[in-house]
Amino acid sequence: MRYAPDGPSVPLLPVGSVPYANPVTLSEDGNRLFYAQCWNVQDDNSLFELDLETSEVKLILKDIYGCASNAMAYKDNALFTPRPFEGRVVKIDLKSSPPQVTNVTTGMVAPNAVKFNSKHELFVVDDGAGEVALVNLTADHTDANRNVVARFPPRSIDNLAFDQDDRLFISSTAEASVTEVLSDGQLRIVSSEGMSMAMGLAGIEVDGTQKLYTLHPGALYEIDLNNDAKLSTIVRSAVSLGPMNEPTSIAVWGHDLILMSFTSNSLMIWDLESESSKLLLDFAAPTDAHPFNGDLLVTESSMGRIVRVSPTDSFRAHEVVVEAPGAAFLFMCGDDDDVYASDGSRGLVLQIISQQQVLDPPLEIASGLSFPEGIAMHHNGKELLVIEAGSDSLLAIDRTTGEKRLVATDLLLMPGVPMLPFGYPNNVVSLDGAIYANGDGANVIYLIQDEEEPTSNTYQNVAIKWHIIYLWGFFIYRAP
Repeated sequence: MRYAPDGPSVPLLPVGSVPYANPVTLSEDGNRLFYAQCWNVQDDNSLFELDLETSEVKLILKDIYGCASNAMAYKDNALFTPRPFEGRVVKIDLKSSPPQVTNVTTGMVAPNAVKFNSKHELFVVDDGAGEVALVNLTADHTDANRNVVARFPPRSIDNLAFDQDDRLFISSTAEASVTEVLSDGQLRIVSSEGMSMAMGLAGIEVDGTQKLYTLHPGALYEIDLNNDAKLSTIVRSAVSLGPMNEPTSIAVWGHDLILMSFTSNSLMIWDLESESSKLLLDFAAPTDAHPFNGDLLVTESSMGRIVRVSPTDSFRAHEVVVEAPGAAFLFMCGDDDDVYASDGSRGLVLQIISQQQVLDPPLEIASGLSFPEGIAMHHNGKELLVIEAGSDSLLAIDRTTGEKRLVATDLLLMPGVPMLPFGYPNNVVSLDGAIYANGDGANVIYLIQDEEEPTSNTYQNVAIKWHIIYLWGFFIYRAP
């Protein structure tokens, strides 16, 4: 996309034509745009050049595993590109044919970004190690040519930028923060820590302690409801490099969390006590999982179905519970007798299991909804709570009559995006008589008061600290 200061954004390439498109950088004259594919854990990532005057696209490199380049820099007709899956930064000489690739610095954990300051010094962010380093470009040994200038928690930093005075700033998606690295190595918080994006919501109550969990692909957040809704980042993940599976939604199974990822097509059972994965399973764009009589029901949104898997056979067999053309089953709720599901694409809420028996066809509880997403049992026992993303609202729907009533509106949910017409996952949790929901657009967790009367705006923010800006991309405008 090209963004003009006083005009609309303009797509430079057709939407969806470059899967896993990630970094962009410009040549010094501003006429050549370089872009690459990254975080596709396959051998088919490529690096391209787009001539902004002729619109001609040129392939520079192809068949690179994991990431052709993350945040890269251009200098003297060469690209300096981080390879996080290879632990190195390489220089690509664009004058040679084919382009010559040489090592700049090696032996890192997961380098994420590089930039030059005005003195032509190259700095690199190693997200895996949590280090920011100055690279000695004239040293003989590329595995010993870095001087660490700042340290952060591993897997917590993403990008860097210099202002016109060469002050160095570091962004963190996991912490949703921006930090300045001072000349003596000390750190100054510029934008305080919080959540980068609230994707999904789950709640646990153990021994009187209530906690909420939300996430984005690079971090898992905990909100302690017994401690003034304190927000903590409990897991930081280097996207495709782990330890999490790029999760996009979350559920609870006993004392464990279930992390679903529709980007990596996987489901991970996460042990909260050991802060590690117990099991990683393959599913087609899973968005929710629901425990059912010792087994697990999983929505495969891209396949239009819900499947049942069992630990007795190591979750290998996928028994189809419900399947429908054009359906996008997103979230489920219920107990070991009755289970309900939302269908985002067809605007339905369905009962799929009654008295432990699969309903064929499912029983339609409500229709005509605008992108229903998260669903939960209301604590009154009579209704279902349903996030209606298309109207930015939370509804209560009578389980018997299908009658709808408005509980809260103006939730500032994110509209649909290409390949994700329902936006990012928004869920609702009923915990000990209280109702909570995440809002991906506003980047908040809501506590919603329901007096069982139609009303609006009856919510407050539970997560006090948040940031709406998503910090994967990070730059500072340098005045001419």
